[in-house]
Amino acid sequence: MVALDHYYDHDVSKKPSADQAYRSITLIKEFLEEKLLPTASVSAFGPIRQREFMAWSRDKHDHSSNTIARNLSVVSAAFRFSKRLVVVKDGLGNDQEIQLLDMAPDVVTQAKRVAELLDLPPPRPREWLPTYEELGQFIDKIDVRKENLFRFVMLSLNTWARPSTVIEFRDNEDTVNRRFGTIDLNPPGRRQTIKYRPKIRLTDNLLGWLDLWAKDEVKEGQERAPMMWDAAPISAIKRTFVRHAEDCGLPDFTPGTIRHFMATMVRRQKPPVDKEQRDVWLGHDEKRTANAYESFDPDYLLDCMHATENVIAELQRHTRRSLSACKKRARPVLKVVRGQGDAA
Repeated sequence: MVALDHYYDHDVSKKPSADQAYRSITLIKEFLEEKLLPTASVSAFGPIRQREFMAWSRDKHDHSSNTIARNLSVVSAAFRFSKRLVVVKDGLGNDQEIQLLDMAPDVVTQAKRVAELLDLPPPRPREWLPTYEELGQFIDKIDVRKENLFRFVMLSLNTWARPSTVIEFRDNEDTVNRRFGTIDLNPPGRRQTIKYRPKIRLTDNLLGWLDLWAKDEVKEGQERAPMMWDAAPISAIKRTFVRHAEDCGLPDFTPGTIRHFMATMVRRQKPPVDKEQRDVWLGHDEKRTANAYESFDPDYLLDCMHATENVIAELQRHTRRSLSACKKRARPVLKVVRGQGDAA
């Protein structure tokens, strides 16, 4: 299906979700080759064909409704992208305007709906979260070779952001406002989507780390990012994260779990943080977050910021590695001053 290749080549291939999208597209093409033709038209992937794909995925690959829905979401994204007029480069390097589709079938992307169509039990939300002790153990086992993993954890703890948001974060004047103490998680030029990226408070903890990481050497003309590898910003962390979690005996621990951990632990804080602030911090309340002037208020998301700092402070009690970039004061050097009457 040309729409899938168009979407991968010109949109998702340079994003952190590229690997997942590639696997989904490969699976869809495998299905099309078996049931239709790899050159099947977009209109052929209507409701009946989607149900066939669901059953095929379940029977041949033993996929769950969540996995099937995730793969179908890639198809849905490809259809939406193909209906847009976009600028792409042709084989000669010239810019061309292309719009592949005028219309396309709606695609089922909800795991609950997939389960209903396959007569499967409804998917249950992930209920596992690490304890403070388990997360502390995870952090303590991060060695110097995995510095990017530690930085990912600290960024996630302070922002509660989705993994892709953390990976794409850059410390620059457009994103981090040190004067007013805010951080805009939606980078310049990125269109807001259903996965809304809010403007939140810059915690003292994260400010300390950002100032420390800003001292890293960067090649001239190279974009600076908190997480770098081979003089370039990294584009993925999942494999490293998952392998490390398995080594720690935490197979259910994924990069996105930290977001759920923070939202849960902040909700348990005393005094409680009201739901409105928590929703804004998570990006679940677009209307309040869209108020550009509100973030200049010194009280903007103040309770949520303090609660975030408190959770990190509690986590510090369960890990040996310092979670603060602030250097400890050196012990004063004690000198013995002998009087004139002292013995030689």
